[in-house]
Amino acid sequence: MTPPPRRTLPRLSVYGITLALVTVLGVPACTQEKPRPAPSAAASPALTTPQAELLALTRFTNYRRGTAQVTADIPVQGKSARLTGRLDWRHGTGLALLQIDGGARDQGRHLLGWNRTTVSMQRDWTGPLPAHPPQGGWIEHPLTARASTVDTTLLLLLDLAANRPDNAQLLLRSGARHLGSEKVDGIPVTVFAGPSATTPPGAVREAARTVPGRTRYWIDADGRLRRFSAHLGRGTDWLVATLSA
Repeated sequence: MTPPPRRTLPRLSVYGITLALVTVLGVPACTQEKPRPAPSAAASPALTTPQAELLALTRFTNYRRGTAQVTADIPVQGKSARLTGRLDWRHGTGLALLQIDGGARDQGRHLLGWNRTTVSMQRDWTGPLPAHPPQGGWIEHPLTARASTVDTTLLLLLDLAANRPDNAQLLLRSGARHLGSEKVDGIPVTVFAGPSATTPPGAVREAARTVPGRTRYWIDADGRLRRFSAHLGRGTDWLVATLSA
């Protein structure tokens, strides 16, 4: 597969692209095996300056890191899905296996390759994840957040990297929250709730009074994102993605 030309999305401040993707969906969804619930942001403290600086550097750290392995549990209406594969943040592409629960062993297991504009699929993939996209046999469609929770997940995973840091001062006024400390795969992390909303300059004060955002970030002491979660539906329906080298 030769990926189609990459289209650069307009850069929005304060994790704006992520917020825009998450808020376009209002589709009810459920999973057979629920991932660990995202921590609540209710009554959590606002960010300190060092915490805002850590969060502001996270996507840039991912970009410099270049690539990552990802395992994501995705809420899909009436079913559950697990995505397992690789992200290439420098080139804005991903390659992964998508397993839909409820099918036979090799049915409902598909190979996906995607960039910011297009997702390509090879249905009922029986082999392991290939080192490189195979030639031929792909079914393609435009990648849009409104299409499905899977499409939204693919875009969100690519949006976890940026070629420059975010604005820490805006994050301080964005409604982002510090949720505490946990461990991911034995590694201590700080957990944050993302910004409340995408707001134009001058409206951040109002945003800070709204409910904290629909995203969660688990970041280690080196600024590496170890886990990411996003609310893609109603109730307790959260995407949960774990990232590793």
